[in-house]
Amino acid sequence: MGRLRTNINAPELIKKYSNYVELDDFKLTKKQINLEIGCGKGDFLINNALNHKDVFYLGIEKYSTVILKALKKIERNKLQVNNLLFTCADAKDIDCNKLKHAISRLYLNFSDPWPKKRHAKRRLTSPTFLDLYKKILKDDGQVEFKTDNDGLYQYSLEVLESRKDVKVIYKTTNLYKNIKNKFNKDNVQTEYEKKFVALNKNINKIVWSYK
Repeated sequence: MGRLRTNINAPELIKKYSNYVELDDFKLTKKQINLEIGCGKGDFLINNALNHKDVFYLGIEKYSTVILKALKKIERNKLQVNNLLFTCADAKDIDCNKLKHAISRLYLNFSDPWPKKRHAKRRLTSPTFLDLYKKILKDDGQVEFKTDNDGLYQYSLEVLESRKDVKVIYKTTNLYKNIKNKFNKDNVQTEYEKKFVALNKNINKIVWSYK
């Protein structure tokens, strides 16, 4: 998909935007909070925030250059998204005590598959991260996971189905073949998703909650 050239000034530039917040400074809101980990250039969250003003969206992305692209997109198009903030951080830096049972819906869209076995613990559906999500999700919260990587899908499904505290609510290896399913009818495409769909690549999806 091409590598984005790093902007060495991005770490400071992103702090000047009203839609940016340091993770430690994020304050809980009375609105429903939906979180995307690995939010990329922001298309998914921006479109959701525009369509659902009653929901608050938080996007976590570890690369400041990528977040800068999302923030510039909002500025360039003069979008009114007061219900959306981006933050530059790694998922492992999430404060589980601060966000304890605060998240209604968590999105994992086209995460890095980390295909080598020795890197399995870095996958966002590895047991360590699944434990983290359980702590920050509300009791009735759900996780939505989408990937083009069939290997990551299979790994994720195996890990999820091996856990007694997880309930897999929905799974598919071809989202667009089942687009009319209630879990897909409001599907919002990410930047990567648009490209994969154009290439006729199947999109995998899993939705789960915790018992």
